[in-house]
Amino acid sequence: MKTIINFDRLFVVSESHNVYFDQRFSNGINIISGCNTSGKSTLLQSILFTFGINDVKDGLNEIIRYNPIFRLDFSITKKGVEKKYVILREAGVIYLKEDGGSIVSFNGIDADSRFEHVKLKEKLSQLFGFGMLLEQKGELKKASIECIFLPYYISQSVGWVYLRESFSNLGFYKDFKDTYLDYYLGIENSFDKESFYQLTKERLQLQSKISSLNKYSNEPRLVISKLLDEEFGEEAQRYIDSYIHLVALLDEERDIYTNLSNKLSLTKNHIKILKRTKRNIKHQNYNNVDRCPACTQILPYSLEGLYGFHQNINDTDKLLEQLNIKIQSTQSDINSSRTKIKKLEIEISSKYSYFLEKKSQTVSVNEWIDNKANVRLLNNIHNEIEEHTKRSDEIKELIGEMGEEQSLFVERSHKEKDFKDIFQKYLNEMQLFNVKEARYTNLYKINSFPFQGVELHKTVMSYHFALNDLISKSENIHRLPFMLDAILKEDIDDRNFDLILSFVGKNLPKDTQSFISISEYSEDKLLKDGKEVSAFRRARVKNIKDRYFPDDTNLFFIGDGKHERTFLSKPLDLNLDIYVDTCQLTE
Repeated sequence: MKTIINFDRLFVVSESHNVYFDQRFSNGINIISGCNTSGKSTLLQSILFTFGINDVKDGLNEIIRYNPIFRLDFSITKKGVEKKYVILREAGVIYLKEDGGSIVSFNGIDADSRFEHVKLKEKLSQLFGFGMLLEQKGELKKASIECIFLPYYISQSVGWVYLRESFSNLGFYKDFKDTYLDYYLGIENSFDKESFYQLTKERLQLQSKISSLNKYSNEPRLVISKLLDEEFGEEAQRYIDSYIHLVALLDEERDIYTNLSNKLSLTKNHIKILKRTKRNIKHQNYNNVDRCPACTQILPYSLEGLYGFHQNINDTDKLLEQLNIKIQSTQSDINSSRTKIKKLEIEISSKYSYFLEKKSQTVSVNEWIDNKANVRLLNNIHNEIEEHTKRSDEIKELIGEMGEEQSLFVERSHKEKDFKDIFQKYLNEMQLFNVKEARYTNLYKINSFPFQGVELHKTVMSYHFALNDLISKSENIHRLPFMLDAILKEDIDDRNFDLILSFVGKNLPKDTQSFISISEYSEDKLLKDGKEVSAFRRARVKNIKDRYFPDDTNLFFIGDGKHERTFLSKPLDLNLDIYVDTCQLTE
């Protein structure tokens, strides 16, 4: 059963500049319009950024300087059951409100490698039913958040030229293209890559153990027996002292972890109080009567001196910024402390497991000699070597039986045929009849197309629509809204103008939302300076919607549709319901 994700509403607010953007979306087709640089791409990038995709941050620099809060209301439908969610991003923190009201926060998500960003990736993967694995440095890891959105987002900058490049750096993963296509086309071949890596890792570990056991003099229990047997009493005592020292370090680090956790909790409460104070100040209207900005209680004395500096909006903003930085730093310290604790626990367990089995740290030499004589120890080592060798041989046979490449080849061939049929149909609709070579039609061979200008634009569009159509037929693959940024090029002629719009209006997916951006122009003249004005330059998006798209298509403009850089332009109403609710969620 597929997981269907719909975007319901985008709200972006800057408290420092008192401006906001707010837009509800249709469950069908949504056309985003406005003049060039009005903020059409900004809207789509804001959605992606809210989900933790840092790759689009450069495109949002102009509005990020406003210190905005990004909020997206969305729904997830699984097995016919719809659940509502809210995700917010503010100053390096993401808040996720799940269906039922519980809120999860992720602190310090500005870098993909951070611990909290990895936690966010795991959470979104679980919500969306996303399970693609990629190989990185010899290990299989869950694919990035960008991979969740990749087949559903075509960027204005490079998406209409290069395949799989709407997000950067994904091609550095080993065999990325094949793994990506296999996953989204639902190819489950007999070669289980995850099992292969697990078995290979287990075998390497066993071989390492065998090597260590063969060098039995380095094994901790035998070292102790050897020391005692040779009457190296002082060296044995140093061995015990080292164990006691490590336990003390572990206890100390656990205390540090507890203190840091308490510090993080207190800082979060401080932020909550500050945000409430800030809102109350903004709503304050004294009318010659002073009120407390925290609880609004009427006070019998003037607050002009008391709150004249510390309780104004600018200072609370600065303090909030400092506290957010402090939260990120504390969270980083917590993660480091957690890592140290785990490392110490592993070191103690591996080096001193023999001592841990004892009821007391004080063990007599006679007890050691009676229970762990050299002969018995050596017998145990030989038994372990035999067991590990047997398991290693079994794994070797299992790995040898996994290489059924033929079945993978057959399944890919079936998918390639299905793709080629759809792709060729779309190319014909676009009146592109020269795409015939296998390297441009066989899905697993396609890397780029040998065209330029509008011809390249139409070919890439046909490719993405064909791939999306094929993905929609795959079982258990999540479906996100199809987001196409700037479907029309400025150098397009009248014939291709009509072809592209007819194609898009006819072939947008029916099982999920669509978002497309189109620039608005208002040149009414057919001729300008004696030259014919193209249909693109004369385009009025309302007319385009009425002519090429279904009646229920949702058309909205960024700003007034006439001016540049109007994404964040509406004056903020402090009593706006979604603004108040957003403030409460971050508190």
